Amino acid sequence: MRLGIFSRPERKAAPAAEERLVVIGVRHHSPACARLVRQAIARHRPAFVLIEGPADFNPHLADLRLEHQLPLAIFSYHASRHRSYASYSPFCAYSPEWEALQVSWEIGATPLFCDLPAWHPDFGERANRYADPHGRRAAAAEAAVAGALGEDGRDAVWDALAEQAPSGELERRLDRYFDLLRPEGGEDPQELARERFMAAHAAWALKEAQNRKVVLVCGGWHAEAIRRLAREADGERPAVPAPTGDERAGSYLVPYDYRRLDRFTGYASGMPSPAYYEQVFARGLDAAADWAENAIAQAMRAAGQVVSTADRVAWHTHAQALAMARGHRARLRSDLLDAALATLVKDGLDQPAAWTRDGAVRAGTHPALVAMLKALTGERRGRLAPGTRRPPLITDIEIRLAEAGLTPDHRARRIELDWSIAADRERAHTLNALRLLGMPGLERLEGPLAPRTAAPRETFRLVLHRDAEGMLIEASRWGGTLPMAAAALLSDRAAQAGGDLKILSLCLADALFAGLLVLENDLTAQLAQGIALSHDMGAIGAAGRLAVQLHRFGEIFGVAAQQALGELCEAVFDKVLQTAESIHNDEEGLRAVPAFAACRDMLRDCPDLDIERDAFLATLGRCLANAETAPAIAGAALGTLVACGKAGAYDVAGRMHRFSRPDQLGDFLSGLFALAREEIAADTAVIDAVRALIDGWHDDAFLTALPALRQAFAFFPPRERERLSRVILRAHGASEAQAEIQALEWMRQPAHATDQAAALALEAIVARRLADAGLV
Repeated sequence: MRLGIFSRPERKAAPAAEERLVVIGVRHHSPACARLVRQAIARHRPAFVLIEGPADFNPHLADLRLEHQLPLAIFSYHASRHRSYASYSPFCAYSPEWEALQVSWEIGATPLFCDLPAWHPDFGERANRYADPHGRRAAAAEAAVAGALGEDGRDAVWDALAEQAPSGELERRLDRYFDLLRPEGGEDPQELARERFMAAHAAWALKEAQNRKVVLVCGGWHAEAIRRLAREADGERPAVPAPTGDERAGSYLVPYDYRRLDRFTGYASGMPSPAYYEQVFARGLDAAADWAENAIAQAMRAAGQVVSTADRVAWHTHAQALAMARGHRARLRSDLLDAALATLVKDGLDQPAAWTRDGAVRAGTHPALVAMLKALTGERRGRLAPGTRRPPLITDIEIRLAEAGLTPDHRARRIELDWSIAADRERAHTLNALRLLGMPGLERLEGPLAPRTAAPRETFRLVLHRDAEGMLIEASRWGGTLPMAAAALLSDRAAQAGGDLKILSLCLADALFAGLLVLENDLTAQLAQGIALSHDMGAIGAAGRLAVQLHRFGEIFGVAAQQALGELCEAVFDKVLQTAESIHNDEEGLRAVPAFAACRDMLRDCPDLDIERDAFLATLGRCLANAETAPAIAGAALGTLVACGKAGAYDVAGRMHRFSRPDQLGDFLSGLFALAREEIAADTAVIDAVRALIDGWHDDAFLTALPALRQAFAFFPPRERERLSRVILRAHGASEAQAEIQALEWMRQPAHATDQAAALALEAIVARRLADAGLV
C-alpha cells in the first residue's frame, strides 16, 4: 500500500483524476511524519499543498514566511455578545504542517490551509484545534496494537511503529495504523463538516491544478474520509465561513513555548517531550538518546538527587538492554525513561509511570519522574519576527502607555497613584484595564479597598516582560481598544458568573477602577437582582462590604457610579433587615456576620443612604431578646449597637451570661468582636466578663470552647492581642514586667495553640487513668 493515494492494491482502482490527489495522514508534531511530508511533496512536486489549518488565515500566509523563532501558533478567536472562544494551531520545527509550508515555498507550490476556521462551532469547545476525537473503538485498536508490539502506552507504540521506521516502510505502517483506528467507511459525525470542507478544497484544487498533483496533509484520523468525500465534491471552492452581525473573529500569530506544546501539560493534539523530539528530528534517534540522558541527569541533580557516574553507566546499559529486548533499532524514549526509573529512582511508585498514560501529569506523581519529563520538555520559547501583523489592540495599548508615560522597560518601575489627582486617575484606569487583561509584567502591589473615605491609592510594579506581546495578542479576542477589550472581558465574566455575588462584586470593582463606566449600570442591576434572590448571607455580606467600601470613596468614580453604589448598598441593607430575625442556625449565623458589618458601616458612615435606620436598630434589639437567635447573630447585633453608640461595655457584660455555655460563647464573641472590636478593646469590662466565665469552667469545657474562642479573638490584630494578654496576666497577679514578658512569649510561641490544647487533653486523660489505677 502507498500512503495518501486513492488507488490501493487491496481496494478498487480509483479513477485517474483521483490518483492526482495525495492525502498524507500524519500525527501532529511527529518528526517522522515531518520528514515523510517533506519527501512526498518534493517527490510529487504538486501544484497545491493543502494543509489542515484555519482557512481564514490564508490571506495572511505571508506572516508565516518571516524569520520567526519557533515555536509559534496561529491564535484564532470568535466573539459575540454571548460567547467568546479562542483556539491555537501551533507549529514547531518538526511539525508536518510547518514542513509542508516550507517545502511548498521551496518548490514553487501554492500552500493553503483547508480546514474550517478554528473558531467554527463544529470544533466544539476544543482549545487545541488539531485534537482528533478518537472514540472507544480507536482506543481499543490502540490497545491491541500496544499488546501486539509489547509496548506500554500510546507514545511508546508510536515511537516503535513510526519514529524508528525505515523511511521506505513508514507510509505502509502509517496506512495500516490509521486504518486500524478508523476503518474504511468509518463515520465520525462530529468531524463530518470539517472533513467535507477539506475534501471540497481538495476537489477544487484538483480542478485548478489541471494535470498536476495536489498534496493534502491532515491528521491520520481524517485521511480516508477526505479521500472518499473528495470524490463526491463538485469542484467548487468552498466559501470560508465569516462572522455575522455583531460577531468578531480574527487570527494572528503568537509566540508559543514547549511547555504549552507538551502533551503532558494537557495539549491533547501533539507529542510529549518537545525538546527530545526536536533532537530526534535534527540529529536522529541515537543522538537524541544521548542528549536525553544528559538532560535528565542534569535535571535530577538540580532537584537534589545524586546521579553518579556508576548510575549513568547502569542506566545507559539498562536502556540498551531494554531496546534490544523490545526489538528497537535504537534507544527510544520509553527505553530511556523505563531504564531511568529502574536505576535512578529508589522509591516505589503509587501509580503507573506518567509516560504510560494519556493526558497531563497527575498530582502526586513522583518528583523524580516530574523532573525527567520536564527535562525532556525543554524551555524553548518562540519569538515573532519584526513586521509580523498585529491586532489593533496592541497599537492602542502602546499609544496609551506612551501618552501616560508608562511604557514598560527592562528595569522594573514602582508606580504610586493617588486617585484624588485627575492625571493619576487616568493612569490608574489604564493600568487596571491592563491588569484585567492579564498583561505579564504588571502587578498591583497595593490595592485600594481600605475601610476609609479618603481617595484610594494604588501601587503598581511595571516591567517589560517577554510574554507581554503574545498575551496581549491573545487578549485581542475581546476588542480592538483597551477599554473595549477590558469591558468585553468583564461582561463575559459577569455573564458566566450567573448569580454568584462574589464574582459580580469583584467585576463591579474592577469596572470602576478600570474606568469602564459603560458596565456600571448592567453590573449593579445584576448584583441587585442577585442579592434579592440569594439566600446565602455570607455572599450577601461580602457583596455588601465591597459595595459600602466603594461607596465611601465618595464621587471619585463619578456621580452616576456613586448613585449606583448607593442603590446597591440599600439593596443589601434591606435584605439583611428582612432576614436577620430568621437566622437560628449556628453555622449560618457565623456566615451572616459580614452582612451585619456592612450594615454597621452604612449606619455609621453613610448618612446619604436611604435606609430604614430605626427599623434596623429595632430589629437588632429583637434579635438580642429572642432566645432562638443564633449566638453569632446575637453577638453581631449587640456589636452593631455598641459600634453605633446605642449600647456600652456594661450592656455587653450583662448580656453575655445568656451565651455562657462553652458551645455558645465563642460564636457570640465572634459576632461581637467582628462588629465592635475597637470599642470592646478600649474597655476591659468585657474582657473581665469573659475571663470570669472561663475561670468557672472545668478543663473539658475549656477545650470544647477553645477553637471557637480562638476564632473570636482572631479579630484582634497581634498588637491588641498582646495588650489583652497583659491585662489578663495582671488580673491573675503578675507584675507589669512579668505580664510584658509572658505576653510576648504567648504571642510568639512556635507551637500552635490547637496542638497545645490537644497535648493538654491527652495529659488530662493520662492523669485520670493513673488516678483510677491508684498510681498517682
